[in-house]
Amino acid sequence: MTLPALIPWQDVHARLLVIFPEGTPDRRHLIREATAKTIFTALYVGALAGADLWIAPRHVVRMSDAQAVLQGDDARALYYAMMSAAKAPSPEGRWYAENTREPLRDEVIRQGLVPINAMVERAGIATTSPLGRYALQADFAALFRPGLEDAALEAEAAEWCKRNLSPAALARAALVRASAGTSSANITVQCPGGPSIILPPGPSPTITKAVIEVFAPAFLGNPRVAWVSDSASKTPFRDAPLEKALGITLDAATLLPDVVLVDLDPPGRTGEVLLVFVEVVASDGPVTEQRRRALLDLIAASPRAYRPDDAAFVTA
Repeated sequence: MTLPALIPWQDVHARLLVIFPEGTPDRRHLIREATAKTIFTALYVGALAGADLWIAPRHVVRMSDAQAVLQGDDARALYYAMMSAAKAPSPEGRWYAENTREPLRDEVIRQGLVPINAMVERAGIATTSPLGRYALQADFAALFRPGLEDAALEAEAAEWCKRNLSPAALARAALVRASAGTSSANITVQCPGGPSIILPPGPSPTITKAVIEVFAPAFLGNPRVAWVSDSASKTPFRDAPLEKALGITLDAATLLPDVVLVDLDPPGRTGEVLLVFVEVVASDGPVTEQRRRALLDLIAASPRAYRPDDAAFVTA
């Protein structure tokens, strides 16, 4: 493909102030320097919807002023290939430190460009995958072509905002994203005696599915799922009535593991319940002794004053 013509990232930044005037919801996420550099990087490598080229936050973090001025197609294609590799180098003079990738992903892309349909997220990619997953929508990218200035820029920007920032347009975009979130590439987990949960594809959700659908029925007398967290979802699954009955508040702030199972009829323990804390290990480590003690303190402080024997700790 022919890569799009570029303007300096500083000019991208100036245009953002025109495209998103005062009063635009969440404007602070949309007009920041990091947003301009993200858009520039996507244009630099040709990450436009339909081109099957996708950026990850590292493509932005590892861009530099020295690289940005190399605007021949070969130099741009080489940069994309190098930064898309599993062990991409971290060049001197990069725009951002390596530990800024998550804020850039969350604040600039997921909370900024994606909700307004300026950027699209590729479906079917595991949460832990290093592959790029973001690309600019073509009509938004067109607002940054060379030569678009003054009244023409204002007119095209106003038309783009009319199509994409109205309440109806934002609702349509949200529905499209929600539909993609339940695509066939995702993983459906059937909770024993309860609802099904949709998780994104990847190694951790695959293990989670096995924990709930295979492990729990095999080893627990009457299993229920009280809690399931996933790094791609801001809201974990939780069974509120079960949580209330147990007298335990399950909260992400307590550093809960990935899955909390409850056995309502543990074999050989009539009239008792067993709390099973399961850490799903695809990339992180198992439950540490420090977390184990913290979880035991949590259940001991509940109105039912659970004992250590009422809990089990599992690494999957």
